[in-house]
Amino acid sequence: MNAHEFLCGSTDLDEGQFRESRATIDGEVRYLILTRHQDAVRAWLNVCPHQGRPLNWAPDQFLTDGNGNLVCAVHGAVFECDQGRCVSGPCRNASLTAVEIEEREGFVRLK
Repeated sequence: MNAHEFLCGSTDLDEGQFRESRATIDGEVRYLILTRHQDAVRAWLNVCPHQGRPLNWAPDQFLTDGNGNLVCAVHGAVFECDQGRCVSGPCRNASLTAVEIEEREGFVRLK
């Protein structure tokens, strides 16, 4: 993992918003989902545990339900925005793969 690799600026990620970012992890380019929930920034690999597909429907475009949870655009699995656990859909109780990040000095970076 490229320690401290820049993912986005703190002001680029509003509360409840989901963003896509690219990172190099273990020498491989991976796409991440970033969100801010209760003022804490979280990140997961952009890979649905159901079939390994990205969750977004277009680059940097994600679906949410009425509670602000992330919804997989392919099969409708619903993921909590605090822990990334699937609460509804074909992969219920599975979780997105968390990625360690840090927010410091106005930037979100890999930890």
